[in-house]
Amino acid sequence: MVLDFFRSNRQSGLDEVQEILVRMLEDGHDVFVTACNALFGGGKSKETKREVRSTDKEINQAQRDVRRHLMVHAAVNNADLPLVLQYASIVKDAERVGDYAKNIYDLVKYGANFDEADDRENLETYRDAVAQLILDAATAFAEKDAEKAQHLIGKADGFLSGYDDRIQESYNSDGPASYAVARALYFRFLKRTTAHVMNVLTSLVQPLDRLDHYDEAPEDRI
Repeated sequence: MVLDFFRSNRQSGLDEVQEILVRMLEDGHDVFVTACNALFGGGKSKETKREVRSTDKEINQAQRDVRRHLMVHAAVNNADLPLVLQYASIVKDAERVGDYAKNIYDLVKYGANFDEADDRENLETYRDAVAQLILDAATAFAEKDAEKAQHLIGKADGFLSGYDDRIQESYNSDGPASYAVARALYFRFLKRTTAHVMNVLTSLVQPLDRLDHYDEAPEDRI
């Protein structure tokens, strides 16, 4: 397993970083669900806005904590530098999950509401798949389960073309502009969330030089 390759038998000073990253993914799941609940009928409210923003701030703070831990660890443990670089790469992907949840909530602020949408079932299917992916990724990362990570990457990679198809359908829609824009942005945010979660998972199955490429189109990946 790639993350274990550089570990020694001693207790790693990076264990806390590992735990923080897992919490970032779990918080990312929570804020994603909160934002989607608002989009699917909950509507905008001061309470929801406060919850979305406060959770995203916690994720941002966790990212800063990880970076501080990594700087200190790298200064005294040169042998762990490849692992430090891996964590430094994937922490930004974990942080982006919260950012895209905020973007989803922005749709609610702009007036989007999927509560009585004629395609609600389809919209919910993608929502539920992404929410589950984030949770499953957190579990795989916590357990350093390379086999599960590889399975999730393969499964999630199949979602990406589906998002593109839905975006194209929205673009070609004959309905009101608000109908098309809300869906195109929704699927765009789901796509970006999925890609960043996949990038986190690559740390369990790929060497350092092959991290951080699932946010590229398949034909553009190295």
